[in-house]
Order: sequence, then C-alpha cells, then structure tokens
Amino acid sequence: MPAEDTNTRAWQIYGRRQLARAYTPPIPDRLGWTPWEGVGPGAEVLGDVTGRRVLDIGSGAGHHAVHLAQAHGVRSTPGCAGRGATG
Repeated sequence: MPAEDTNTRAWQIYGRRQLARAYTPPIPDRLGWTPWEGVGPGAEVLGDVTGRRVLDIGSGAGHHAVHLAQAHGVRSTPGCAGRGATG
C-alpha cells in the first residue's frame, strides 16, 4: 500500500474515533500554527481579514475557523474535505 494511502487511512480512523467521542477542542484565544503554545505568529500574518470570506481547509473540528470568526470578524467556512471519505 502506498504511504499516501496508509496516511489517509490513519487519519480516517482517527477522525471516526474523535467523532465517536464527540470531542470538540476548545476555541483558542489566539490562532496557532503549531501544536505548541505561543510558537510562531498569530492571525496578524493574515492582515486585516475583517468581513472577508475564509475557507479553513483541513480544519478538523473547525476551532480555528471559529476563532477567526469571533475574534477577527471573518465569514468562515470550515472545509471538511475528509468528511465524505469517512462516512
């Protein structure tokens, strides 16, 4: 099996388990680009996004999209590309 297929399958299994647990990550106070708190820039690298439409691709639960909507006034659409593949 190609590595890409193995990776896809692993994320599909992970996603199903997270959905089954009804896990919802907290909405962050700051947009983060890494799993480590305070590492890297915040939403300021996006410039002024107030009122702009934003597609959050690969958003998982969409918690960063919610942050951008609440804290920066974007109209955000979480892109759940993997949802169709998992059910």
